[in-house]
This record gives sequence, C-alpha cells and structure tokens, in this order.
Amino acid sequence: MKVAVIGASGLVGSHLIEASRDRGWDNIGTYHQFPQPELLPLDIRNSQEVSDLLSNFQPNAIFLPAFCSNVDRCEKYPEETAQINVEGSLNVARVAKPLGAKLVFYSSDYVFNGTAGPYAETDSPNPICVYGKQKLAVEQQIQTFLETALILRITVVYGNEAQGKNFVNRLIKTLQNGETIRVPCDQIGSPTLVNDIAEASLRLVEANASGIFHVVGSDVMSRYDFALEIARIFDLPADKIIPITTPELKQAAPRPLLAGMTRDRVISTLSWQLRGVKEGLEYLKQERSKVSNMV
Repeated sequence: MKVAVIGASGLVGSHLIEASRDRGWDNIGTYHQFPQPELLPLDIRNSQEVSDLLSNFQPNAIFLPAFCSNVDRCEKYPEETAQINVEGSLNVARVAKPLGAKLVFYSSDYVFNGTAGPYAETDSPNPICVYGKQKLAVEQQIQTFLETALILRITVVYGNEAQGKNFVNRLIKTLQNGETIRVPCDQIGSPTLVNDIAEASLRLVEANASGIFHVVGSDVMSRYDFALEIARIFDLPADKIIPITTPELKQAAPRPLLAGMTRDRVISTLSWQLRGVKEGLEYLKQERSKVSNMV
C-alpha cells in the first residue's frame, strides 16, 4: 500500500505517518509551515505543486488532515483561510480522482450547530461558524465527484505532538508551571486519542469503506470535566482549573456547545472500538513517560 499524508507535521498527520509505517506501508508526508525530518514541503493552495507531487508518487490512498484549525482565525479571515481550507483541500481531491486514489478527508463536529448533540452521521449539518462552514463545504463538494471518499469527523483530539498545540499538552504544561487555566464548562464534546484516530483511519481504508464516519472516543463530556480528568491522571492540581462559560472567553467564533458525536457506524464497520477518556489518558501518560526516560 502506498499512502500520502498531506499535513503530516500536525497532530493527526504525524500519527498517520507512524501508523502506516508500522504496517510496512510505503508513504510520503508533507508539511507547510512546520518542517519535520523526512517530510516534503507542499502548499496545497498551489494546484500544480499538488498534482506534481501526487502524480509522481502514485498513492493508493491520500490522507488529508491539513487544515487551518484556528477557529477564531477562520472567523476573522474567512477568505484567506478558505484558500487553504476549501480550495487547497479540493486541489488534493481533484488529483485523487484521476489517480484512482482513495481520499480520506478529516472533518469535525463543528459542521453541527451544537444544540442537540451528540450527533450521528445521519443528522443534518448546520454550522454556526466559518470553520464549520468550510469543513462542510469540502465535505459536500468531495461527495459530488469522489464516490469512494472517506469523510472522518473528529473532535477534541489529543495526544503526543511535536508542536504541542492540543488541549491536553497545553493544560499539562500550564498546571506543571503552577499557573491557572480557564476552561469552558459549557462546551460538550467527544475527546479522542489521536492514536486511535490513526488506527481507525487505516482500518477503514483496509475495509474499503466510504462515506461519512464519526471517529471519536466513547465519552461525551465538557471541556472542564475533561480537564479535571487530565489533572487526575497526571497528578496535577485540579484547583488551578477555573470553570467559566464560553461567552466569558469572548472568542471571535461561536462554538457549537452541546456537540460531540456518536460512533455506532465505525464500531459496526470495524468491530473495534476507540478508547474512552480514562484509557486514552492513561495510555498517553505511559507514552510520555517512555519519552522522558529516553531523554
């Protein structure tokens, strides 16, 4: 199996590279602004660059986690971010079709309005922010010309990451420094270990699955409750975590509050389950401990 990971320097992409290598698959990965060893530079806004790279490699599958995931930046600069998030993604999708490669696009529960979660794949999207609208636009356009495409909706993703941007890494660092952190108690989601997302992605490709799948952990909880569990697992001071409401954060983009997703379809398709929060965090703690012991 030959696979290309577009956006391999990020959280999801880096684990897709690792998981595919563990299977012995031939792969290439790309980066845009965060160079990493063995990754190739690629600006997905440049359709010719995309075509040249993928046509030369001839992958069987293309994983596309590359996206400007700064929700507030998308809200403030919708046209600029759409060049990456919508046009860039479609540049990749358009090349996948003549190559006969399966495209795996990563979407989000931000395609929903957050009034009636957790959501199933059959629920109607209705995004309330630019980021969610961009994700949905790509979903809809991909489905019009790539019948075999996989659209994997993910959310509250955490795990080891070179850039250290995800919520768990930032919270651990803040608490270890003895600082307080404000965490919304009214944003509900489905925290998901990135290793499980990568494994589910590869299993779905192996199963030749297509369509929309919600690839999430088993628990649905608030960001605040998630933060408390992180503090408990990592033996950090929970009293430094301050619960607040989303309006108090004064963020540029509205958030879907009662969100999260159900995962019945991925379980029934794979006969395999992603880990819940407790199991996922304990695994992450073990992995971080291994890295610390090696240093």
